[in-house]
Amino acid sequence: MEGQTARTPFPAPRALAGALCRPSARSRPELRRERPAVSQTVHLSPQQGIVYYVANFTNRVSQPLKKTLLTALCLAAVLFSYPAWKPLAKRYSWFVIATNIGADSVRRIGWISGQIGQAAALHPPESGLEQDVARTRGIYQTYLSFAGWKDTDIAGKRVLELGPGYHMGVPLLFAAHGASFVAGLDKFVPFQTGSYFREFYSRLRDTLRDGEKADFDGAIQSRPQLALRPSRAQHIYGKELPDVVNDLGPGTFDLIGSNAVIEEMYDPEPIFQAQDRLLRPGGLMVHKIDLRDYGMFTKYGFPALEFLTVPEWAYRHMAEASGQPNRRRVNYYRDVARHLGYDYTIYVTHILGVEKELVSPKESIDRNLDYSDFSLQTIREIRPRLVPQFRELSDADLLVQGIFFVARKPGP
Repeated sequence: MEGQTARTPFPAPRALAGALCRPSARSRPELRRERPAVSQTVHLSPQQGIVYYVANFTNRVSQPLKKTLLTALCLAAVLFSYPAWKPLAKRYSWFVIATNIGADSVRRIGWISGQIGQAAALHPPESGLEQDVARTRGIYQTYLSFAGWKDTDIAGKRVLELGPGYHMGVPLLFAAHGASFVAGLDKFVPFQTGSYFREFYSRLRDTLRDGEKADFDGAIQSRPQLALRPSRAQHIYGKELPDVVNDLGPGTFDLIGSNAVIEEMYDPEPIFQAQDRLLRPGGLMVHKIDLRDYGMFTKYGFPALEFLTVPEWAYRHMAEASGQPNRRRVNYYRDVARHLGYDYTIYVTHILGVEKELVSPKESIDRNLDYSDFSLQTIREIRPRLVPQFRELSDADLLVQGIFFVARKPGP
């Protein structure tokens, strides 16, 4: 319009693709020609300017670098536009699949490390300290209960926790009650020494008796800096269990436990084989295992078993690098124990269609008492869409959404 400065229109997708992929005059001499001088001033919006300069820049770089830049731009566009397209996930399962593949891929190529949601959890508010201490003591007591131990049975034992998370509280409670050596192995989280964790260990220590405090102090020091004493306690970060068996000592551990960790190992078979090598005869595995979808689909209103409808080739790229659930069902853990020749018991903690965890985990569950026809109807409706490996499972196995897996190695 008259009286207004001319504005360059925002490039259409086809025009933008041409600008990004068109060979430059530098590489094509016949394309060189004098351009007439343009006297008018052109004002670009910030978004138009970014596209304009990226398009011109990519004309001057090599093809491999151009592909890398385009990939980075696409990922950035997806991330920054997330609030706009997030509602689509509530309607289309393929959108959930695509976004999880994206989140897994940036971890697979090393652009982001750690699990989804890990960064925020590394800086917990101090208001949660008391709850954290109570939860830690609860996990410790749960291990004891399922192992059939009392505090007085721990003296001289060697204990390993898989995936201790943001602190070594549970292994240190075993050390405080007389364990000769404790260890924690975590692929995603290094040993934390911030002010929150210093205060956490102090408050955890305050819950102990005097003699227990002395054993606690023998495993961790708070001054001059927070650190484990390696002769009594060790934290192993960024390694897989099979890689450290020889370092930890084959056939020397009395208990290996975990709390909602095994499901995050995409292929847990090597982990169970490594545990078998580490346990002494009569040693125990005690694992709490979550068989749910971590909210991948359910947080958008999809059925609880929706993640079992995704083909394996796609699901691997949704979960393998990001610590999302591996989809192994209860039948898998029965087979593991039988293959190893272990005596085992599986206790059900969560049931399909029942929101809360069972107050007392059970070896078997009963219709009408523990679950209703609604749970069975959910299975009937989704079964035709399940991938074959899950479609063939019984209703009883598909009902189980969480377990305690307790297995004893043959021996005295």
